[in-house]
This record gives sequence, structure tokens and C-alpha cells, in this order.
Amino acid sequence: MDEEERLCEACGRRRATVHLTDFVEGQPIERHLCRHCFEAREGVELPPAVMLAHILSAVAPELREMSARQCPACGISYLDFRQNLQLGCPRDYKVFDKALDQLIERFHGASAHCGKAPPGEDGASAVARRIKSLQHRQSEAIAEEDYELAAHLRDRIRTLQDNGPEEPEC
Repeated sequence: MDEEERLCEACGRRRATVHLTDFVEGQPIERHLCRHCFEAREGVELPPAVMLAHILSAVAPELREMSARQCPACGISYLDFRQNLQLGCPRDYKVFDKALDQLIERFHGASAHCGKAPPGEDGASAVARRIKSLQHRQSEAIAEEDYELAAHLRDRIRTLQDNGPEEPEC
């Protein structure tokens, strides 16, 4: 009988989903239990997220720290986030920042937005387009009497005119 069809050693009715190996005097002793019998025998309730955390920490020790993290505001755990790919509140971006950076980099190839130029556009055209956009925003800031923002935009425009493309803002 293979692993998927193995029955629980305790009840003999349900499929074994918990596979334990204990070492007694250097010899491995395997136990195969269903979740119900394991929880009853060991006196421990294992929610799926906790079981996954134990497996992950055994396979990938660097995930041990992340799997223990939980947002103090909404209570979502890192494993809940990874399972649903949804965050619970705005504070989660700080709590899971390291993991989010890694995911974004894996999905997009970079963790900072670098912009995207239309096909066939050279560097000079992209800079000119960026300057025009900043000038428009500067005019809006002046119209709204936000002179601090207008001055900041003026400085960015000058930097682009003098030095070319700037580092992406994130």
C-alpha cells in the first residue's frame, strides 16, 4: 500500500495524513496516523497553517522566522497571507515587507518600479516625456498654491535636464 492509501494505525478507518518518525536507540520507528487520532493521542490540535509552518521550517529553515510573524493589528499570519495571497490591513506591508519584496522581485524581476518606455523610444525621448510630465505636475502644484511641492518638482526637472534619467522613485 503506498503513502496515499495508507490507513491510520490507530483507528484503521481513515487515511493517514500525519507521518511521524521517532528514533529509538538509533532505529527509526514510523507511525502513520489520521489527523483526528494524532490530535487525540498527542493532545495537540494542529490547524493546517501550523502543520504547514512545521513542514516549511524543516524544509526551508530561512522561512521559520517569517512563518512566525503575525500582524498585531489584523492578526493575519505570514502563512495565511501566502495561502490566500491577500493582506489583511495596510500595516501588513510593514510586517511582511521582506517577504513582499522577495515575491514582487520574483514576479516582476525587480522590487522597484523602473517604468516602461513605449517600444522604440530611446533614452532622450523618455527623459523629455518625463520632464513634460513633471512640468505639468508643477503647474498643478502652483495652481493649488503648494509651493513646496512645486519647488521639489522644479529641482527634479533641473536634475533631469542636467544629468539625464534619475533613479526610480519607490
